[in-house]
This record gives sequence, C-alpha cells and structure tokens, in this order.
Amino acid sequence: MRGAGFRKTSAPITIAAANTAQTLYIVSAGGTATRTAILRKIWAYSAVGNAVLQIGSGLAAAWAQGIPPMLVINGIENIWEDVDTPDLELGVNFTCQSSVLGIIVQIEVEEIGA
Repeated sequence: MRGAGFRKTSAPITIAAANTAQTLYIVSAGGTATRTAILRKIWAYSAVGNAVLQIGSGLAAAWAQGIPPMLVINGIENIWEDVDTPDLELGVNFTCQSSVLGIIVQIEVEEIGA
C-alpha cells in the first residue's frame, strides 16, 4: 500500500461489551480531497482471558469486518507491527469488537490525503 502520510495513534479503548462494535479511531476530516487512513500497528491486551479481536468499520448492523480475526492471548502485550498487520485502508472511522469485554485496544494509522 502507499505511504508518506502522517502517523497517528488512537487513544486506548476498553471493549465495553462482547461482540459489539466500538469506535477505535476517527479519520480526520480532509480539506478538498478525501482523506484515508492505513492501519499500521495494533496493540491489544487482555487480563480477562483469550479473546478474538476484529477490526473493521461501521457500528451496529452496519459493522463490516476489515481484516481477519486475530487472537489476543491473555496476560501478554499482543502487538502487530507494520509487517504483521494486514492491509486495511479506510476513508471512514475504524471500529473494533472482541469476543469478550475488557480487552484494551489501540492502533496506529497513517493518514493520507489533503
């Protein structure tokens, strides 16, 4: 995927309800052109047991999975860097959901566009 944008990090969020999408990162508004964000890094931590983490877009019935589900292993920092992170470029907000509540998730994206 293309690059040379600005790297930004989401605030860490804690999954409040199992299998319910939550907003993870809000893509900045562009000037005259559409701005997109490329997923570059994922950090997840669980102290409540192993969990399946899904990242995509949309909330409630409009939720759409963007990358394959990932296993978050209990008790360790689960980090997926640039080379490990599946390609995902969105022009809308990033959302996530997990199979259990209490998972802490944070991502780093590269925003492209005006």
